[in-house]
Amino acid sequence: MKSSLRYQEGHLYEHHGAWYVRYRRKVRREDGSSTWKRTARRLGRSCDFTNRFDVRRCRAELMLVVNRDWLSADSRTTIAAFVDGAFLPWAREERRASTSHGYQAIWRTYLRDRVGNIGLREFRTVDANRTLAAIAHDRDLSRNTLRRIKSVLSTIFIYAKNVGAFDGANPVTGAFIPKNARDPKETRAYDLAQVAQMLEVLPLLAKALVPTAAFAGLRHGELRGLHWTDFTGNKLSIRRSMWNSVVNPPKTRASCNAVPVIGQLAEILEEYRKSVGSSESRMLFQGGGGLPINLDAYTRRVVLPALKKIGIPWYGWHAFRRGLASNLYALGAQDKIVQRILRHSRPHVTRDCYIKVFDHTVLQAMQKLEAALERMDRNLYQLRFEFAQT
Repeated sequence: MKSSLRYQEGHLYEHHGAWYVRYRRKVRREDGSSTWKRTARRLGRSCDFTNRFDVRRCRAELMLVVNRDWLSADSRTTIAAFVDGAFLPWAREERRASTSHGYQAIWRTYLRDRVGNIGLREFRTVDANRTLAAIAHDRDLSRNTLRRIKSVLSTIFIYAKNVGAFDGANPVTGAFIPKNARDPKETRAYDLAQVAQMLEVLPLLAKALVPTAAFAGLRHGELRGLHWTDFTGNKLSIRRSMWNSVVNPPKTRASCNAVPVIGQLAEILEEYRKSVGSSESRMLFQGGGGLPINLDAYTRRVVLPALKKIGIPWYGWHAFRRGLASNLYALGAQDKIVQRILRHSRPHVTRDCYIKVFDHTVLQAMQKLEAALERMDRNLYQLRFEFAQT
């Protein structure tokens, strides 16, 4: 019989000037069997908490430990019980909001109905392999999406091993990605000529957003998180990233590095500053009510119609970041320099995922090859002529 107990939220109540949380815990009887007993834990005095939100956060931290401990100790725990009761609450507390949201979406969309009823300690590599094959058969997913699904499933077991709910080798590691899965779509990048065309037709706000993405290489969330105090004229300090309404620190330690601002970008941002005014508390790119701009909505409403008029397709905001890497590389910058400007932790990410070779760059390279061969032919003809004269 599988464990059917779900994640306990804990009942919160105030009594005699203190906050308590009531929940159930498993106790062992004298005959060796176990039962569930209701218990309460004091969180602290009422005056120790600023508001009810702080009380709820304290409850969440306690219940995370309570749920994790009983799930880890119960050998009958299903994967669904462990994920819903321990893994996802842990991810919400310990991982970035966007990462936690991604875990939850993949779990609910692809995994829960397929593996949820399997015992956590009964799951084998063959189960992971069959699960990925079944998902690939039922859904038209790319290899990259299947790799992300596999990664989430693997992370669940990594966490289970760390909290003592699972022993032995990670059963997901050896599972195959189905070979019949379709290839991922090629990612795109904007070259300098395309960016220049955009700047000719975009209104001022978009005209400031696009070169900040294209000439400084900021990510979607970093664009939304910029304050005017982050712009000093010759550099942009990256201090925060925004996902929906959640403010996060930058993605990695390397992402915290300041980005040099070239003269053309500084000129555009100064023009934009004069048009909107600025103060230390204002977001650099903001929407209504002083809130960070909703880039997706603004793109649909303003950017896409403008680009459609000049015949430039929309590849997403990240295409500007890939474009910066590709343009720098085409201009002769070394991989390590491009990595530093894009603030990647590892150079292979820059080289393998961001640097694109533009068609005109390929043509120029072949033209150089053609010119080199022509010079060789002329030199060879000259040598033969001189030899014939001797």
